[in-house]
Amino acid sequence: MMDLIEDPHATPEERATYANIVGGITSTLQAIQDPHTSPEDRAAFTRIVKAMTAALDPPPSPRSPQSQAPQAPKWLVADAGQVGAGLKEFHSSQSTPDDPKDRKRIQKTIEQACDALRTARDPEASREERDEALEKVKERIEALGNHQYLELMKEIKRYKPSTACVETVENRTRQVGWSDGSLWGLSDPSCAAALAAGASEESTEWHTLWVCVQRDPFSSCVEHIPED
Repeated sequence: MMDLIEDPHATPEERATYANIVGGITSTLQAIQDPHTSPEDRAAFTRIVKAMTAALDPPPSPRSPQSQAPQAPKWLVADAGQVGAGLKEFHSSQSTPDDPKDRKRIQKTIEQACDALRTARDPEASREERDEALEKVKERIEALGNHQYLELMKEIKRYKPSTACVETVENRTRQVGWSDGSLWGLSDPSCAAALAAGASEESTEWHTLWVCVQRDPFSSCVEHIPED
C-alpha cells in the first residue's frame, strides 16, 4: 500500500483510498498494542486487521497452491478505503463514540464489514457465501441511496445544520453504513445544534429519534427511526 501511495501513476483518489486503508490498519495495530486495551477488544481488533488484509491479498486456494489470487477489483479496494477511514475515526479520541455500548456496536459493525470483504474474495468460500458477502458489501456501498437515510438527511437539513454536521453524517454512512454510521454521525458535536432543534419540535414523527440520540446511546435509537 505504501508503494501504491507513492506510485506517480496513482490518481489523487487512489492515493486517498490507499492512505485510508493504511491509516485504518495502523490505528488498529496501535490499539492492539495499547496496554489499556481489553483482551476482548484486542482479539476483535486482531480479527479486523486479519480480515482486511486477507480481503486485499487473499491466500491461494489449498486446492490449487500454485494459483495466484487476482488483483482486488477497484470497487473492493475503494470500499476497503471507506472502512479504513471508519477505523481511523473509530480509534481517534476526537470522533470515537463516547458511550461504551456505542463503541461496541460500531466495532462489531466494522468487523462484520471486514469479514464480508474477506469472504467475497476467499477462494475457499462457497458461491453462496461469496454472494451473501457481496450483498452485504453492496448494501454498505449503496447506503447513501437508502430511502430512510435520504429521509433522515432531509429532516436534518430542515434545522439548518452546519456543513460539518452534514459531511460527518455522510462520511460515517459511507464508512459504516446505514443505520449505525448515520446515527454515529448524528451524535457528533457538529450536529448538536440541529439535534437540539429537532428535539424541541414535538409534533414531528422524528422527534423521538432526536431525543433518543441526544440523551441515550445512539445504538439504542434505531427503533425510533420512522419506517415510512
